[in-house]
Amino acid sequence: MTETGLQSRQTNQTGAADVSVRELAGKIFETLPTLGRMMRRERLDGSGDFQRIHMLKHLMGGPLAQAKLAEHLQMNPSALSKLIDNLEQKGYVTRMVDPEDRRRMVIGLTEEGRTIQHKMRIQAMEQVNRSLKTLTPEERATLSEALNIVTKMIKSNQKEGR
Repeated sequence: MTETGLQSRQTNQTGAADVSVRELAGKIFETLPTLGRMMRRERLDGSGDFQRIHMLKHLMGGPLAQAKLAEHLQMNPSALSKLIDNLEQKGYVTRMVDPEDRRRMVIGLTEEGRTIQHKMRIQAMEQVNRSLKTLTPEERATLSEALNIVTKMIKSNQKEGR
């Protein structure tokens, strides 16, 4: 086994190591939670995290119904409600009656919310930049190619409804 946990492999015709789908899936499941923890480690607004950045980003285009926001964020309604309560207390979002359906509430971004979203995004990018600076140019190029492949994989799954 190597440091990465992958066994030494024979190389294919292009010189790349052959890795089984199962082994690669295992590596993805091992890596993503670690990446998420790294990204959440630094609280960007004194109490925020990437979930907040993600929510505020979705609201930049205008108010959204709470159900639609839950769908976008892939959060259960209870957890989303707690997040909205927290952001509303901070003055970042506001709940409003939906003008198209008075039975529903929509969540909108305040000016303070826009400001903090921009600040949090800049701080998040700086954090990622610091991490990426530890890589060699070749490693960054490899990571870029890998992220392109992951993006392609995600888009393919979305088209297939998975």
